[in-house]
Amino acid sequence: MSAFRTQRRVSLRRRSTAGPLAVLLLLAPTAAGAVESEPADPDAQVLLTRTLHNLYEGDFVQVFRLESRRRSGRSMTRRLQVVRKESKQPGRAVMRFLSPDDVRGSSMLVIERDDQPDDVFLYLPATERTRRISLAQRYDSFFGTNLTYEDLEPKHATDFEARMEGSSEVDGVHCLLLRIRPRVGVESQYDTTRTCIDPERAIALRTEYYVGGRLIKRLTVDPERVELLDGRWVPRKARLESAATDFTTDITLERYERRHSIPDRLFSTSNLEAGSDGGDLRALRSAGPDAPPAAVRTPR
Repeated sequence: MSAFRTQRRVSLRRRSTAGPLAVLLLLAPTAAGAVESEPADPDAQVLLTRTLHNLYEGDFVQVFRLESRRRSGRSMTRRLQVVRKESKQPGRAVMRFLSPDDVRGSSMLVIERDDQPDDVFLYLPATERTRRISLAQRYDSFFGTNLTYEDLEPKHATDFEARMEGSSEVDGVHCLLLRIRPRVGVESQYDTTRTCIDPERAIALRTEYYVGGRLIKRLTVDPERVELLDGRWVPRKARLESAATDFTTDITLERYERRHSIPDRLFSTSNLEAGSDGGDLRALRSAGPDAPPAAVRTPR
């Protein structure tokens, strides 16, 4: 789960040209969280693009285990299935909770937009209703974790300016330091991100998120839990730590499956309400003769 995505034609969170917020944008020197343009750093942009390609390029199914805990001892574990399709634009994703029972069936649909904020819909079985997530709500906690809805949305390297800031190590593994800031017109809760990328495997081993110069969260990947899956390096284990609250979420990739055919019908609000994680998988199995081999599973 990265804070960035790649190969975007225009800014992900560029405001729409309609409405009062667009008027405020035209009057402001920069958008919220954005910075004035700096000279390009081609090496940093290339490394960022390579890294995001490892994580997101193509169509795939993933299952994550999210274990959140506070220092007080309170903890919870949730399992989340993600089906993402990027081979056909606009990119789309449907996410469904598999467990525990109190959140099972809760689902989110993301449909990327080029010239306006992405469409994000949330379905809760308890209410049997689907609602759109507003821009402000995307900064809220995602089902009791220290992830936000924005953290789960796709993002793209062309929406950010990356600059090299030296080198470091994470658990003895050499990595290159990048400072990443949103371009003018890109909306984000974070104004600066600093990440340390293993240049050999193009994996972000440590990423820190800042607001107004203050560290908000840190995402650290276990270098020994990075695996070559279906021709690309994929992190299997990471920890997200909140700087001020001693709140952590361990993120474990339990399943990773590349797909060559994902039906478009999965990415609709009607499927969000009427479908299920099992129904999504049945639709994938019946997608056609170009379906790929069995899933690559990672140990728990």
